[in-house]
Amino acid sequence: MKRLLFLLMLLISNCMSHHTDKEAQFWIWFNANQNRYYELKENQNKLFNELSAQLERIDSGLVFEFSPIHSDGVRELTISADGIKKHFPAVQSLVSKAPLIAKWKINAFRQRVPGDSMQIEYDDSIKISYQDIFFRYAKDSGRIALELNIRKFDDSPEEKNAIFILLDGLIGEYDMETQISSIEFKILDDSNMDNYTPLIYLREVVDENKKIH
Repeated sequence: MKRLLFLLMLLISNCMSHHTDKEAQFWIWFNANQNRYYELKENQNKLFNELSAQLERIDSGLVFEFSPIHSDGVRELTISADGIKKHFPAVQSLVSKAPLIAKWKINAFRQRVPGDSMQIEYDDSIKISYQDIFFRYAKDSGRIALELNIRKFDDSPEEKNAIFILLDGLIGEYDMETQISSIEFKILDDSNMDNYTPLIYLREVVDENKKIH
Protein backbone atom coordinates (compact mmCIF):
# COMPACT_ATOMS: atom_id res chain seq x y z
CA MET A 1 0.00 0.00 0.00
CA LYS A 2 2.80 2.42 0.88
CA ARG A 3 4.58 1.56 -2.36
CA LEU A 4 1.40 2.22 -4.37
CA LEU A 5 0.91 5.57 -2.61
CA PHE A 6 4.54 6.51 -3.28
CA LEU A 7 4.21 5.67 -7.00
CA LEU A 8 1.00 7.69 -7.23
CA MET A 9 2.62 10.72 -5.61
CA LEU A 10 5.63 10.36 -7.91
CA LEU A 11 3.34 10.27 -10.96
CA ILE A 12 1.49 13.41 -9.82
CA SER A 13 4.79 15.16 -9.11
CA ASN A 14 6.14 14.26 -12.56
CA CYS A 15 2.95 15.54 -14.25
CA MET A 16 3.12 18.83 -12.35
CA SER A 17 6.83 19.20 -13.15
CA HIS A 18 6.16 18.52 -16.84
CA HIS A 19 3.44 21.19 -16.89
CA THR A 20 5.71 23.68 -15.12
CA ASP A 21 8.48 22.94 -17.62
CA LYS A 22 6.11 23.81 -20.47
CA GLU A 23 5.26 27.13 -18.83
CA ALA A 24 8.95 27.94 -18.32
CA GLN A 25 9.68 26.99 -21.93
CA PHE A 26 6.89 29.28 -23.12
CA TRP A 27 8.37 32.30 -21.37
CA ILE A 28 11.86 31.47 -22.63
CA TRP A 29 10.42 31.32 -26.15
CA PHE A 30 8.41 34.54 -25.74
CA ASN A 31 11.36 36.44 -24.27
CA ALA A 32 13.50 35.36 -27.23
CA ASN A 33 10.82 36.54 -29.67
CA GLN A 34 9.42 39.51 -27.78
CA ASN A 35 10.84 42.12 -30.16
CA ARG A 36 8.93 40.55 -33.07
CA TYR A 37 5.69 40.81 -31.10
CA TYR A 38 6.47 44.28 -29.79
CA GLU A 39 6.95 45.64 -33.30
CA LEU A 40 4.38 43.42 -35.05
CA LYS A 41 5.97 44.37 -38.38
CA GLU A 42 6.07 40.84 -39.82
CA ASN A 43 3.12 38.95 -41.23
CA GLN A 44 0.78 39.16 -38.23
CA ASN A 45 -1.04 35.93 -39.09
CA LYS A 46 2.28 34.09 -39.00
CA LEU A 47 3.21 35.63 -35.65
CA PHE A 48 -0.19 34.93 -34.12
CA ASN A 49 -0.21 31.33 -35.37
CA GLU A 50 3.20 30.78 -33.77
CA LEU A 51 2.00 32.20 -30.45
CA SER A 52 -1.21 30.16 -30.58
CA ALA A 53 0.82 27.00 -31.15
CA GLN A 54 3.02 27.76 -28.15
CA LEU A 55 -0.01 28.32 -25.91
CA GLU A 56 -1.66 25.16 -27.24
CA ARG A 57 1.22 23.15 -25.79
CA ILE A 58 0.20 24.36 -22.33
CA ASP A 59 -3.60 24.36 -22.55
CA SER A 60 -5.89 24.25 -25.58
CA GLY A 61 -8.19 26.87 -24.02
CA LEU A 62 -5.62 29.68 -23.83
CA VAL A 63 -5.96 32.68 -26.14
CA PHE A 64 -4.19 36.04 -26.26
CA GLU A 65 -4.63 39.73 -27.01
CA PHE A 66 -2.16 42.56 -27.59
CA SER A 67 -2.72 46.19 -26.71
CA PRO A 68 -1.41 49.05 -28.82
CA ILE A 69 1.92 50.48 -27.66
CA HIS A 70 1.07 52.98 -24.92
CA SER A 71 2.50 56.47 -24.56
CA ASP A 72 5.02 55.15 -22.00
CA GLY A 73 6.32 52.63 -24.55
CA VAL A 74 4.66 49.61 -22.91
CA ARG A 75 2.68 47.02 -24.87
CA GLU A 76 0.39 44.63 -22.98
CA LEU A 77 0.05 40.90 -23.60
CA THR A 78 -3.14 39.45 -22.14
CA ILE A 79 -3.47 35.70 -21.66
CA SER A 80 -7.15 34.78 -21.56
CA ALA A 81 -9.35 31.72 -21.08
CA ASP A 82 -11.82 33.27 -23.54
CA GLY A 83 -14.41 33.31 -20.76
CA ILE A 84 -14.28 29.55 -20.11
CA LYS A 85 -13.85 29.02 -16.39
CA LYS A 86 -12.28 25.55 -16.53
CA HIS A 87 -9.22 27.11 -18.20
CA PHE A 88 -8.80 29.83 -15.53
CA PRO A 89 -6.18 27.88 -13.52
CA ALA A 90 -4.01 27.52 -16.64
CA VAL A 91 -4.15 31.29 -17.21
CA GLN A 92 -3.29 32.06 -13.60
CA SER A 93 -0.45 29.54 -13.47
CA LEU A 94 1.15 30.68 -16.72
CA VAL A 95 0.97 34.40 -15.93
CA SER A 96 2.25 33.87 -12.38
CA LYS A 97 5.48 32.55 -13.91
CA ALA A 98 5.96 35.42 -16.36
CA PRO A 99 9.38 37.07 -16.06
CA LEU A 100 9.90 40.82 -16.06
CA ILE A 101 10.34 41.86 -19.69
CA ALA A 102 11.24 45.44 -20.57
CA LYS A 103 8.47 47.34 -22.38
CA TRP A 104 5.90 44.62 -21.63
CA LYS A 105 3.04 44.20 -19.16
CA ILE A 106 1.61 40.68 -18.89
CA ASN A 107 -2.05 40.38 -17.83
CA ALA A 108 -4.04 37.41 -16.62
CA PHE A 109 -7.53 37.65 -18.19
CA ARG A 110 -9.08 40.43 -20.25
CA GLN A 111 -8.94 43.60 -18.19
CA ARG A 112 -11.57 46.26 -17.67
CA VAL A 113 -11.46 48.90 -20.39
CA PRO A 114 -11.55 52.45 -18.96
CA GLY A 115 -14.40 54.67 -20.06
CA ASP A 116 -18.11 54.39 -20.67
CA SER A 117 -18.34 54.35 -24.46
CA MET A 118 -17.03 51.01 -25.74
CA GLN A 119 -18.52 49.87 -29.05
CA ILE A 120 -18.25 46.64 -31.07
CA GLU A 121 -18.67 46.47 -34.85
CA TYR A 122 -18.72 43.38 -37.10
CA ASP A 123 -18.70 44.31 -40.79
CA ASP A 124 -22.03 45.99 -41.51
CA SER A 125 -24.16 43.50 -39.58
CA ILE A 126 -23.41 44.25 -35.91
CA LYS A 127 -22.94 47.61 -34.22
CA ILE A 128 -23.57 47.70 -30.50
CA SER A 129 -22.29 49.74 -27.56
CA TYR A 130 -22.78 50.11 -23.82
CA GLN A 131 -25.48 52.69 -24.56
CA ASP A 132 -27.62 50.05 -26.30
CA ILE A 133 -27.85 47.80 -23.24
CA PHE A 134 -29.74 48.15 -19.94
CA PHE A 135 -30.03 45.69 -17.09
CA ARG A 136 -31.91 44.40 -14.12
CA TYR A 137 -30.50 41.91 -11.65
CA ALA A 138 -31.12 39.67 -8.67
CA LYS A 139 -28.78 38.19 -6.09
CA ASP A 140 -28.12 34.50 -6.67
CA SER A 141 -26.23 32.66 -3.91
CA GLY A 142 -23.61 35.37 -3.60
CA ARG A 143 -23.45 36.06 -7.32
CA ILE A 144 -25.50 38.18 -9.73
CA ALA A 145 -28.22 36.94 -12.07
CA LEU A 146 -28.45 39.40 -14.95
CA GLU A 147 -31.30 40.34 -17.24
CA LEU A 148 -29.93 42.30 -20.19
CA ASN A 149 -32.34 44.42 -22.20
CA ILE A 150 -30.84 45.24 -25.59
CA ARG A 151 -32.00 47.78 -28.13
CA LYS A 152 -33.03 46.06 -31.42
CA PHE A 153 -31.72 42.70 -30.16
CA ASP A 154 -31.91 39.97 -32.84
CA ASP A 155 -30.66 37.02 -30.73
CA SER A 156 -27.95 36.09 -33.24
CA PRO A 157 -24.76 34.31 -32.09
CA GLU A 158 -22.73 37.23 -33.48
CA GLU A 159 -24.63 39.80 -31.44
CA LYS A 160 -24.40 37.71 -28.28
CA ASN A 161 -20.65 37.35 -28.81
CA ALA A 162 -20.36 41.13 -29.19
CA ILE A 163 -22.28 41.59 -25.94
CA PHE A 164 -19.95 39.21 -24.11
CA ILE A 165 -16.96 41.22 -25.37
CA LEU A 166 -18.60 44.40 -24.08
CA LEU A 167 -19.19 42.77 -20.70
CA ASP A 168 -15.55 41.64 -20.50
CA GLY A 169 -14.50 45.21 -21.26
CA LEU A 170 -16.87 46.64 -18.68
CA ILE A 171 -16.17 44.41 -15.67
CA GLY A 172 -13.22 42.24 -16.78
CA GLU A 173 -13.12 38.58 -17.77
CA TYR A 174 -12.42 37.26 -14.27
CA ASP A 175 -15.32 39.12 -12.62
CA MET A 176 -17.56 38.24 -15.54
CA GLU A 177 -17.11 34.54 -14.85
CA THR A 178 -16.89 34.61 -11.04
CA GLN A 179 -19.49 37.26 -10.19
CA ILE A 180 -22.20 36.66 -12.83
CA SER A 181 -24.26 33.50 -12.33
CA SER A 182 -26.55 33.74 -15.36
CA ILE A 183 -27.59 36.06 -18.18
CA GLU A 184 -31.00 36.40 -19.77
CA PHE A 185 -31.21 38.34 -23.04
CA LYS A 186 -34.31 40.38 -23.89
CA ILE A 187 -35.34 42.99 -26.44
CA LEU A 188 -35.41 46.44 -24.85
CA ASP A 189 -38.92 47.76 -24.17
CA ASP A 190 -38.55 51.51 -24.73
CA SER A 191 -41.84 52.14 -22.94
CA ASN A 192 -40.49 50.62 -19.73
CA MET A 193 -37.22 52.52 -19.33
CA ASP A 194 -37.84 53.52 -15.71
CA ASN A 195 -37.36 49.89 -14.71
CA TYR A 196 -33.94 49.51 -16.31
CA THR A 197 -30.43 50.64 -15.37
CA PRO A 198 -27.80 51.65 -17.98
CA LEU A 199 -25.19 48.93 -18.43
CA ILE A 200 -22.25 51.06 -17.28
CA TYR A 201 -23.58 50.92 -13.71
CA LEU A 202 -23.01 47.18 -13.64
CA ARG A 203 -19.43 47.90 -12.58
CA GLU A 204 -20.71 49.40 -9.32
CA VAL A 205 -23.07 46.47 -8.70
CA VAL A 206 -20.27 43.93 -9.26
CA ASP A 207 -17.75 45.80 -7.09
CA GLU A 208 -20.25 46.14 -4.26
CA ASN A 209 -21.05 42.43 -4.49
CA LYS A 210 -17.34 41.60 -4.26
CA LYS A 211 -17.04 43.62 -1.05
CA ILE A 212 -19.94 41.75 0.52
CA HIS A 213 -18.85 38.30 -0.57
